[in-house]
Amino acid sequence: MRRLCVILLASLVVAPCALAARRATGDGVLELKDVYGKVAFGKDGQPVRGLLWGQMDKGKLVVVDPLPNDGQVLVSGYEKRSPPLLTDSGATITVYSGTNLHFRVTGSKYRLVFDGSGIDLTAIGVGVAYVSGDATADDPGYYALDSGNWVPMPVFTLATKTRAVPFGTQPPAQTP
Repeated sequence: MRRLCVILLASLVVAPCALAARRATGDGVLELKDVYGKVAFGKDGQPVRGLLWGQMDKGKLVVVDPLPNDGQVLVSGYEKRSPPLLTDSGATITVYSGTNLHFRVTGSKYRLVFDGSGIDLTAIGVGVAYVSGDATADDPGYYALDSGNWVPMPVFTLATKTRAVPFGTQPPAQTP
């Protein structure tokens, strides 16, 4: 009898908490599969929030950490790494390049720019990724949102053109 009471009491506490946590976060998922091209997570003044992990076969990764003490951006397997550059706003910028780069962002705000081949990653959180496939690649790769269907990477002839791919519940627009 005592065991039954404990189980019932635990279910009354745990179930509502789990349901509330799922609704409160607003996190979305963006996945990239074998992407050849350029992908930027966030822009100036609009960093992405959350977790990210993956690998890139070959290329360059620019890491902008707007709040250096709120989480970690870990990169391994690089051949070259620039010394961290401190900006006027207090952000740090580090550039990694090479083959077989592995990366992980642990619960923070960040901006990342990938330019390379064979990019595979998963981002969980809230933000906007700006994607553009390599026009010279036979297959520029795919992306998927929230475990949905894989969508081919958009390819643009202008190097400055990208497609914005929001994920997670976006904050309301700020009016000046």
